[in-house]
Amino acid sequence: MKKKILILTTSLVLMLSASYAKSTSRPIPKYVSTVFANDFSAARDIRWESYNGYYKASFDDMGKTVYAFYTADADFMGIATHLSADKLPVALRSMLSEKYEDYWITDLYQITISTTPGFLITIENADRKIMLKAEAGECWSLYSEVKKADL
Repeated sequence: MKKKILILTTSLVLMLSASYAKSTSRPIPKYVSTVFANDFSAARDIRWESYNGYYKASFDDMGKTVYAFYTADADFMGIATHLSADKLPVALRSMLSEKYEDYWITDLYQITISTTPGFLITIENADRKIMLKAEAGECWSLYSEVKKADL
């Protein structure tokens, strides 16, 4: 179970960062869109993207953009929504300001994988771009770090 959650978390983190992954123009299989339609029957303005081994559906849910992720076998992986920095829990915000005081937030998502909530954040400064994740709102862990010269 732990291994499955770790794999799903890693997959979702990879999917969320458009700056690290490129979509392709592969058509979305009917069985994937059918499962999505059953899971999110109230979804409006659905846009699909395919990546290497998974699919992302972006859609409107009561005025909020939501992202749902599915494997190539139509297994539901998790959901994500954009979050403004002021909605981040105080403890996580404090940890950021202590360790990464010279960085700014460029992306912040609230994610749910299975029933485990968490956050995924991209921060950067002039030299580096860092992705951190916090599962169950606990503490930040490094997911990836890239020197901007390497981008």
